[in-house]
Amino acid sequence: MEKMELVVVTGMSGAGKTQAMAVFENMEYQCIDNYPVSLLKEFGELIRRSTEYSKVALAVSLQNAILAIRILSNMDWISLTVVFLDAQNEILLSRYKQTRRSHPLLISNKAATLTEAITYEREISEPVSQLAHIIIDTSLLKPTKLQGKLEGYFHKGHQEVFRITFVSFGYKHGVPKDADLLLDVRFLPNPFYIESLRPQTGNDKEVYDYVMEKPETQEFVEKTIEYYKYLLAKYEEEGKMAMIIGIGCTGGQHRSVTLTNYFADYFAEYYQVYKWHRDADH
Repeated sequence: MEKMELVVVTGMSGAGKTQAMAVFENMEYQCIDNYPVSLLKEFGELIRRSTEYSKVALAVSLQNAILAIRILSNMDWISLTVVFLDAQNEILLSRYKQTRRSHPLLISNKAATLTEAITYEREISEPVSQLAHIIIDTSLLKPTKLQGKLEGYFHKGHQEVFRITFVSFGYKHGVPKDADLLLDVRFLPNPFYIESLRPQTGNDKEVYDYVMEKPETQEFVEKTIEYYKYLLAKYEEEGKMAMIIGIGCTGGQHRSVTLTNYFADYFAEYYQVYKWHRDADH
């Protein structure tokens, strides 16, 4: 019997669970929000006997996530994927202040202030994130970018394929929290100091060629490809579903964008590859 696909969406409150569930709904998942964890065993039996459920997305609070994952993991008729949404504390604080929504822990009187609520959730988030198959940091993600990421992971059965996402970023804007591996390319010649190249990015041919034609870049690329070929194959053997590789330079405009484009094009021959220019897409 073909397993039923079930996605648990959890993470920090304010990190985008509501937006994520809307994306899953558009992908024709049956979406359930705040389903009582105590009834998950009965729900599991229902979907095992029913032909109406083929794809389900279940939004679960951080407080209930570990129990929900444990219960669902024991159902061998379910193919379970756990998505953990995260964001920096200051971003979460800003979002709640802008929307004037109340944090769930304030509503339930488990915290006295918004800062206290976020701090408490942060403390309990680590063991949940360690159980996640996919971690997405939404700190700098626009809703359309979150939609693109989720569609890339789940649309048309992609969840069965090993996926690699290359993300360019600038260290001065912070390291992407959801990256599995980081690649620092700040040692490469910087087009920022060429006046004609400064306003461009690694998406432009002039910048791309400037970076890629340098002997140190060519040596670096050759050695990195051999390393990644070995490493990615090992991760795939271990059954990892997705890898996020962050490639950073100072500002996230030139060198990191160039190398992200290069590696994404190269490894697309072997894997399902996505790329995102975090600080050059604004």
